[in-house]
Amino acid sequence: MIIAAGSIYGESESGHKEGEADVVGTFSVNRDENLTVVANRKNIEDREAFARELLQMYKDDSFYSTKFSTDRGYATSLDMNIYLWKEDIEDGESVMTAEYRPVEYGKDYDVVNNPDKFQLYIDGKEVEE
Repeated sequence: MIIAAGSIYGESESGHKEGEADVVGTFSVNRDENLTVVANRKNIEDREAFARELLQMYKDDSFYSTKFSTDRGYATSLDMNIYLWKEDIEDGESVMTAEYRPVEYGKDYDVVNNPDKFQLYIDGKEVEE
């Protein structure tokens, strides 16, 4: 019965509980949002799909630990440092980065209302749409 319960809740061999990604830290400069994200998984097979999933979670404000205020509007850029597990943050080496940056700086575009004005970068490289 214990083995079955472990697999139902997604316990991996290392004892980690796999689940949805979550934001464990955030700071903003003006409306540029910087997020520390924990993937809560052993690896990230499709980095682009994962980055787009995080972007959608931001747009839906569906992270478990963090709710974003939209009093000043939505973010004008998103920078995400992504770690597999929370304890990996102490090592300081993220498993990947994802940035969602405006194509044209100095405009009042935001990531929710003007997605066509943004470009996705993964690990510093531009992703083709």
